[in-house]
Amino acid sequence: MKRIYYIFSAFICFLALTTSTYASNVAGSASIPCWSHTYERTLLKKVGGELPKLASYPFFQYPNEGHQDILDRFPDGKVLIYGYGSLMNKVSAARSMKPEAVKSMQPAIAFGVKRIFNYKVTDPSRWGIDQHRKERAMLNLATTTNIGSIANGVIMEVDAEDLSRLVSRETGYDLVPTLVATWDDVMAQNPEVKIRVAYTFVALNELRNNTSYTSTEFYPVLGYLHAIQEASQTYGPEFATFWNATTYLANGTTKINDWDEVTFMGILCTQKP
Repeated sequence: MKRIYYIFSAFICFLALTTSTYASNVAGSASIPCWSHTYERTLLKKVGGELPKLASYPFFQYPNEGHQDILDRFPDGKVLIYGYGSLMNKVSAARSMKPEAVKSMQPAIAFGVKRIFNYKVTDPSRWGIDQHRKERAMLNLATTTNIGSIANGVIMEVDAEDLSRLVSRETGYDLVPTLVATWDDVMAQNPEVKIRVAYTFVALNELRNNTSYTSTEFYPVLGYLHAIQEASQTYGPEFATFWNATTYLANGTTKINDWDEVTFMGILCTQKP
């Protein structure tokens, strides 16, 4: 089922932002690559200016029927996709798209999002043996009304056939528009950085086809986590550091770097298996 998703709340939030709000915690953190507060104000002002455009793009609910309608929004017939997890790995991405789409891949930043390990996988065994009983979480992206909440990933251009393959691959995920900029432009503090609309995959905390795909009860599947961390390193050490610093456990507050992946203890505080 398709519905139009208007983010007026995000737009109003932007209008209410002051100069001090633009200086978000992300840019000010010493633990991840940063840019000047002056540039961040410029960058987020440009992002905020694109929110009315974003609000006009359609939002699709899994199983994302009618998703090819978005091709009309991209004049060259190539839809811009933002990937934040396994799609950053070119070998993995190549299973669902043509070589030219993989070749188009470049590092990017998405705005108004938060990367969280709360997608519940039924069978994680392909990612290793002797797994902990709570190793069942994979990556998801939560949308927020705070445009200063960001996550790095990759963008790529896909045609209609590749788009359908990706939709089939991402079980339980809605197809959602978001705003992105290239990583290189932002890191170079380019004042003329281009803000674009890309589509990404988001699993909401709602039933889809009578199934719940998210949970706060589980920890990352280690084989999956390590594979993505390895992929992030191919885009450079700053990119990899930034990825770790903007990736959270299912509680939404514990960064992946702060998690003791050996003991699996004391963070999610659940008694459920």
